Amino acid sequence: MLLLPTPRTLLLNIRQNRRVSLDQILYLEGDINYTRFYFQFRKRTIIAHPLKHFEPDLLPRGFLRIHRSFIVNSQFIKSTNLEALTVLLVDGTELKVARRRIKEISEFIF
Repeated sequence: MLLLPTPRTLLLNIRQNRRVSLDQILYLEGDINYTRFYFQFRKRTIIAHPLKHFEPDLLPRGFLRIHRSFIVNSQFIKSTNLEALTVLLVDGTELKVARRRIKEISEFIF
């Protein structure tokens, strides 16, 4: 059986065949039926799909669901403060962590 490498890109828009490298995504923020993508160098874009649409592609590839509104690329986590329920990213962004996600995050990080 031939094992193919997992793609390191994510298809954002089927019609335009728009792809982005997973290594450039800092985090995703869900807003009802839209998802905001935040990239390195302060770039961002909005896609008309809910956050859960992207979970199957991202979670097996090093991304963490830290809150109902956030999925974070674990390689950009600078520190976690589980007492204050926050995650600090390398660009200085501080995101909330849901209480029910603390165990999952601490197992992944440590």
